[in-house]
Amino acid sequence: GIDLVAMCVNDIVVLGAEPLFFLDYFSTGKLEPSEGEAIVRGIADGCIQAGCALLGGETAEMPGMYAPGHYDLAGFAVGVVERNDIKDGSQVRPGNTIIGLPSSGLHSNGYSLARKVLLQDGGLALEHKPKGWTKTLGEELLTPTRIYVPEMRKLASEYGFHAAAHITGGGIPGNVVRVLPKDCSAVIDTSSWTLPPIFELMRDLGELSQEDLLKTFNCGIGMMVVIDSKDAKAACESLGAFECGHIIKGAQEVIVQ
Repeated sequence: GIDLVAMCVNDIVVLGAEPLFFLDYFSTGKLEPSEGEAIVRGIADGCIQAGCALLGGETAEMPGMYAPGHYDLAGFAVGVVERNDIKDGSQVRPGNTIIGLPSSGLHSNGYSLARKVLLQDGGLALEHKPKGWTKTLGEELLTPTRIYVPEMRKLASEYGFHAAAHITGGGIPGNVVRVLPKDCSAVIDTSSWTLPPIFELMRDLGELSQEDLLKTFNCGIGMMVVIDSKDAKAACESLGAFECGHIIKGAQEVIVQ
């Protein structure tokens, strides 16, 4: 439920918008009340984190459409921003700094590859606890997506930002490129942060290249934000973020170093 809300509101705040409300859609072959209640509780928790209202939703029972124990979950959020304040990347300039806000895990993306590498080919059990971990593999994979609305709200009010990329499907290169003007490129310094253990485990077990990791997973950064370089240090200290790149004159490319 939290993942569902996060995938919507995190996409709204990158435009500089304030999430207002959320509606959900839950469909299954046979409704199990305890299961439905738990999912809606998660959605409500996500809305509380995002500071938006859960107005309602739709629950549908469709026997024959879903196998026993299977269900489908969807939803949408609506937000508002003044037209002149929309963050569309047009204000990005060479010399701007890119800061990264840490992720809480896989963030609802790359699970097909994760299952193949960890469970199918790697043969690991969900109860397995790798050396040095405080959680089992299953608990790590179930960690909810981080909701960045409070941090982005604070960033906008105290420092301002020029563009932001929610790192989802396509990873860092595939999402950052979408906020770049045609005459700018982004340089990402992968040495500026430590790859979280879950991504290290998948890299090693699956013998994944850095390119495969970066284009599939968030690799520890759930949100990248372009801001003025003079504000970067203070913003990072305030938000628990870190500088991970910068903008140069270029041809709308993401250069990973």
